[in-house]
Amino acid sequence: MKIGAFGATVAVWVLLAAVPALAFGGSRVDSSSYVYKQVDGTDLTLDVYAPAVSSAGGKRYPAVILFHGGAWKAGNRHQMRFQCLYFAARGMVAVTCDYRLMAKDASLKDTQRIMCLIDAKSAVRWVKSHAASLHIDTGNIVLGGGSAGGQLATMVALDRDINDPADDRSVSTRPQALVLFNPAYQLDDDPRLEPFRFAPGSFPPAIMFFGSKDHWKHAGDSCFRRLSRAGAPVQMWVAPGQSHGFFNKQGWNSSTARQAASFLHAWGLCREVREPSPEGYLLVRQPGAKD
Repeated sequence: MKIGAFGATVAVWVLLAAVPALAFGGSRVDSSSYVYKQVDGTDLTLDVYAPAVSSAGGKRYPAVILFHGGAWKAGNRHQMRFQCLYFAARGMVAVTCDYRLMAKDASLKDTQRIMCLIDAKSAVRWVKSHAASLHIDTGNIVLGGGSAGGQLATMVALDRDINDPADDRSVSTRPQALVLFNPAYQLDDDPRLEPFRFAPGSFPPAIMFFGSKDHWKHAGDSCFRRLSRAGAPVQMWVAPGQSHGFFNKQGWNSSTARQAASFLHAWGLCREVREPSPEGYLLVRQPGAKD
């Protein structure tokens, strides 16, 4: 058991629950929940969704770790359940976690947001440290999330300075790719949480999704243009007429997850997607600087 200086963090690593295999899209998916960290007496939990065959033999699977949104003040891990089931049904181990949230009356400039990043990194390290029992290939880890969770995933991938003192920092939090559902980037952000300050060369392959009417798309466009001009392997897909959070609406959830899976398949991180896009939920690829 480790006790760290930041908020008396205790690593407990307890299996909370395992449920019978779920049916999703014709595939069977196992689901289990774990406490990955305890802070000031509060358990922080993550859910693991895996191909039901993962318990057989020594095969290891690529993994995707997804962070929920909610303006850093709300939300929970269950918001990413559909995406986790989708990726698990296509041969990945999918993980989604809770993290500490800011107070409801806190400003977005508040330093409380740092604890969100600290917890998210702890979750990634927990998953990688338990890769053998979870049947995960640590060389093929994808990070992602929605809204604030998209920015959080980006910072977990890029930041090297902010960590829980109790974490094993030899365990890298850099992924092989990013899947970003309307990431809520801010141009005037806390510099420690500002993805724009990182060199484009540090950016892993990434796919972004925005609705054309999303008020966060302006900052997303800025990030996408900068990365595209620098030659970073990044794509943006847009849902015409849709606003923030569209990716969790019925129809759009399947459309965005399918496109993300196709992107990951191109990088060798996901099983090939064979089903067609849902009718009426057409995403349009936004051209980059070199398209």
